[in-house]
Amino acid sequence: MKDKIREIYKNIVQNSDEMKFQRERLEKQIETLLEKERKEMDITEYERYRDQYYEITLLAEESGFILGFQYAMQLIAECGSGVGSA
Repeated sequence: MKDKIREIYKNIVQNSDEMKFQRERLEKQIETLLEKERKEMDITEYERYRDQYYEITLLAEESGFILGFQYAMQLIAECGSGVGSA
């Protein structure tokens, strides 16, 4: 199931306008965080740290989508079966 959700994320969600907007915000935040350290690093070291931040961010983004999707499906299933209703 995770593979199907990951496929939805990569083919649809990742390329949405909202996701592009959020990614731009993250890129600016990463640049802001690294700006303080940039003066003390050479360009190669700076790019290595920047790329690691991007990699972590994208992994967290995808994982959050997968977990949220699974939770939403669980809620839908519970609502449909009447579980938890008084």
